[in-house]
Amino acid sequence: MTITTANRVPACALLTELFQHPYLEEDASPSNAEQRRLHASLTARATEVCTTCPFFGDCLEVAVSGHDVAGFAAATTTRQRTRIRNLLGVRVSPDDMDAMIGILSSGRQIATHDVVRLRRAHPDEPLDFIAQSLGCSLSTVKRHLRRARAEAAEPTTLAPSRPGRAEILAAFESVTGIRRNAEEAEAA
Repeated sequence: MTITTANRVPACALLTELFQHPYLEEDASPSNAEQRRLHASLTARATEVCTTCPFFGDCLEVAVSGHDVAGFAAATTTRQRTRIRNLLGVRVSPDDMDAMIGILSSGRQIATHDVVRLRRAHPDEPLDFIAQSLGCSLSTVKRHLRRARAEAAEPTTLAPSRPGRAEILAAFESVTGIRRNAEEAEAA
């Protein structure tokens, strides 16, 4: 049976003791020489695994321009991915924790438009009136009103185009100093 990327599992999914180590999961700062050596060893091993992985190009693209991935991914740390994004002018939205907060007792989530609608309908009422009407906290109401103001203040522009793989790889090489040969880059 021929093994292709279609039926392979990325090494990071199999090497959990490496890729889920706290020094790679977070931007941890080792506090002594032994921890620094361990951190350097783990990072070097993970980098080697990542850069030789057949999924490297896809993984790097997603980690840089698709999602705000935490920890070590595609041979990069969180800080390195931030630097790559800055070089490329890429913005990714962090997970929307506000959407995960503010669940009504009925199990329905509070929506920004519900808060804004009630505020417009009752402009002279205090914010706690809206909170009580929706069955949520005052801080949830304030958070949704801040979000509505921020969205209204954002200028409408065309969505920037996402950088191509070649641009992302060039930025990766610039930030990390890791050079991939042409064959590896093409295969990715």
